[in-house]
Amino acid sequence: MNSLLKLLKYLKKYWKWALLAPLFVILEVVMDLTLPNIMSNIVNIGIGNRDFSYIMWNVLLMLVLTFVGVVGGLLSAYYASKASQSAASDLRHAIFEKVSKLSFFQLGEMKTGHFITVLTNDISLIGRIFMMCMRMLFRVPVIMIGSLFMALSISLKLSSILIIIIPILLIVVVIIMRKSYPYFNLTQESIDAVNTTVRENLGGIRVVKAFVTEGYEMERFDKVNEYARNIMIKGVRIISLAMPVMMLFVNLATIAVLWIGGYEVTYGTMQLGDIMAFIQYLTNILTSLLMGSMVIVMFSRSEVSATRIREVLALENDFQNVDNPLALEKMEGRVEFQNVSFSYTEGSGDAVLRNINFTAEPGETIAILGATGSGKSTLVNLIPRFYEVSSGQILIDGINVNHYRLDYLRKHIGIAFQQTFIFSDTIFNNIAYGKSDATLDEVKRAAQIAQASSFIEAKKEGYDYWLEQRGTNLSGGQKQRIAIARALLPNPSILILDDSTSAVDMKTEREIRRGLRKEFGKHTTFIVAQRISSAMDADKIIVLEDGEMVGMGTHKELMKNCSIYQDIYYSQMEKKGGK
Repeated sequence: MNSLLKLLKYLKKYWKWALLAPLFVILEVVMDLTLPNIMSNIVNIGIGNRDFSYIMWNVLLMLVLTFVGVVGGLLSAYYASKASQSAASDLRHAIFEKVSKLSFFQLGEMKTGHFITVLTNDISLIGRIFMMCMRMLFRVPVIMIGSLFMALSISLKLSSILIIIIPILLIVVVIIMRKSYPYFNLTQESIDAVNTTVRENLGGIRVVKAFVTEGYEMERFDKVNEYARNIMIKGVRIISLAMPVMMLFVNLATIAVLWIGGYEVTYGTMQLGDIMAFIQYLTNILTSLLMGSMVIVMFSRSEVSATRIREVLALENDFQNVDNPLALEKMEGRVEFQNVSFSYTEGSGDAVLRNINFTAEPGETIAILGATGSGKSTLVNLIPRFYEVSSGQILIDGINVNHYRLDYLRKHIGIAFQQTFIFSDTIFNNIAYGKSDATLDEVKRAAQIAQASSFIEAKKEGYDYWLEQRGTNLSGGQKQRIAIARALLPNPSILILDDSTSAVDMKTEREIRRGLRKEFGKHTTFIVAQRISSAMDADKIIVLEDGEMVGMGTHKELMKNCSIYQDIYYSQMEKKGGK
């Protein structure tokens, strides 16, 4: 229970509600314990003496106590719910905040389905446990001890039945718990698998439909879904044994009480009302045992969820932060790579980049060319510290990027990613995503430079046009232009366009480059490109092959001294001429 106990700190903020909940539980339980005794008096005294007035006054008292107990139960549930759900909400916030601060490498290692299950299913379970802590953990022992005391006060002889029933029931409950526990972790893992499969299918739905593989995907989903169903059925089947077992023992105990109590009443050593009250207290005791066992089962199950949650919370950002990071007033945008190498497996795997050395002066445009997998995107992703270099260093304005405050560094770098992501929101909000106080004129200016204003203004709603999830109601080129506008809007010192015009026609791409030169001529720009036409006008062109720089210079210089660049140029120009 170590992980679960450590999560209880999230209730500390709501201690007043968490305190009121058990206090009202105790009020409810006290009322419940009083009622059987009053009922016994009604039978023994009121009915036995045919005292109608006594019966009426005690019935009225039972109604009042029942009302008080109901109010106590409702208030207990209300405050327990407020405290538990508020704590669960804070826990979700902590998980989401933790994940949002992880590096690209860590996010790539994390299974999305697992994260979704932790954020939803696991935390919901912990919220229920918090609520159970405030209600059941107080209700069960109080009603059990109170009922046991009341039963003993009625008859020691009948109470001996409990000495036999309770140990047997406890043994059975422990066996059920031990049998069901292994299925708790399997259940959460099966939910992970279902979430992952659904997310992959929805994310790649166009590919699925294009290749007509709906049947295959259904089979794949049915496999994980059936596994989840079977695991849950097995776990629930074992746990569900507890209720019929408890009812069996309650009924056996009731029969024993009626058998022994019948003799006592016959011989005048007990009254009928006492037997009725004793049966009620007996039921309370055995029911409390069942409730207590269910609480323990839930705690055991929640320990699995709590461990998964703490594993996420325990993740530490792998960035190498320094004390007192810098946040200067201005960033010029001079970028220098000094013997930079990088591998995705924390330096232990094959290097994706090796010994990269170059300098980009403010106002320069640096184009990066190379075959697929040569390390182009990885190189530019090192600048905003999406990944940490394995060796060497990257300097901006002569300062190691590790010495900048991370949010400051990234606010001065605009980037349009290779894989364009569009949010379910308006065009305006998608472009203004990195600048919450952006005006309509600023958004329009960014859209004009990105050559997006024409298709935006052609829509009836204009910049208020609603984009569906992942921008499914836009073409690939339109999405890329919105992403470029988003990168331009904050007026960054360094602009990175990671193959962000691949779906744009060459005429529009030329207009984008012309707009960048005119409006962003003083900014440092990195262009990752597949088309050589996108790179020919750059101040410097870096050619990569298998993670190494095999050429750097202008188009004319590389055409003279870089055979790989020449091969790229002639292969693309011949294809263009062949058209």
